[in-house]
Amino acid sequence: MLQCSRIIILIYAVFMVASGAVASKLTLSNVRTDRLVLKPETGENLKIRYHISAPARVVAKIYDSRNILVRKFTENRNSGGDYSFLWDGKDESGNTVPSNFYYYTVSATSQNGRTVTYDLTDLTGGEVENAQGIKYDSEKRELQYVLPKASIVNIRIGYANGGPLLRTLIDWVPRPGGLNVEKWDGWDNCHVVNVKNSKNLQINVSAYSLPMNSIIVQGLNTTSRPEFIENITWQKEVRQPTKKAKKQMYNHWQHPRDRCYDPVIKISALGNFPRTRDGLPVVSSPLPIQTTIPSDELPFMFDQRFEVVYYVDFVFLYEEELGYVPFTWKWDPKGVNEGVHYITVMLRGYEGHFGSATMKVYVKPSK
Repeated sequence: MLQCSRIIILIYAVFMVASGAVASKLTLSNVRTDRLVLKPETGENLKIRYHISAPARVVAKIYDSRNILVRKFTENRNSGGDYSFLWDGKDESGNTVPSNFYYYTVSATSQNGRTVTYDLTDLTGGEVENAQGIKYDSEKRELQYVLPKASIVNIRIGYANGGPLLRTLIDWVPRPGGLNVEKWDGWDNCHVVNVKNSKNLQINVSAYSLPMNSIIVQGLNTTSRPEFIENITWQKEVRQPTKKAKKQMYNHWQHPRDRCYDPVIKISALGNFPRTRDGLPVVSSPLPIQTTIPSDELPFMFDQRFEVVYYVDFVFLYEEELGYVPFTWKWDPKGVNEGVHYITVMLRGYEGHFGSATMKVYVKPSK
């Protein structure tokens, strides 16, 4: 009787394995990459490693920061164990992806159809990170800072005590945790004024942490703005967020990644004016100053609204709260000393995106 019971138990166990009941216990663990930063143009590859407890069909997907699929890997694994996918930094069309950060997810499906997924995109990251050790070396032309974690970073440079923004050095681009060094020659956005030795300089480093399943892709040439694939030639797939945070207007992490940047603006003096040998307008009467934005950035700024702010010699002078472009304002130089003066215009978007431009004029008081 005891022997008969053992045979029945053995037959039952074999049946359970064959039917996939054991496979239903599939687990996916130890998902990680062998590096955070990938430099494809130097021939580097990146491994996405994982462990499965049983046979499974495994799919790894890589998305850009807009949640658009850029690469997909699929493998049928006949047994449990440690495995990896190798990514060369190329998209589905075989082109190297632009410099930016990317997410990866891994899913494993057992023989009975049960799927387990690793995706930390919406569960980690997006926290404000405070950069430490911010220091500018004017001789080396290097700005260094330390990040607690890998983050997207924005660096704005201007004058303290209510002065204007003069330069957006990098604009929400990814950087690894630890010591980072950015090159800066001290010039403003328009290459009009060099402030590297100014005692009134203010450097703001803002950062949001990246999710733990992020990959930073760096090209050979550094970029001040994130880059994106413009032409999706494969079937488009968009990753759907698993949770939605309460909207915060000035939270740049919540902004669409391709619609979060400081706009380029241009300013110019309207009219025919005498010029100095250096080409500066010679101003003796009210000067019309026109502010414009490149056509491809107009919808972005109009959607969020903005104000136009004017500074003369980096001191606040005038503000128009309901901004539009082209916007023309007349500056009256009456009472200003003869000589070279700086006019700075800022566009201050109501969602925290700021544009800045500076021009020089020569004031010659009328007699």
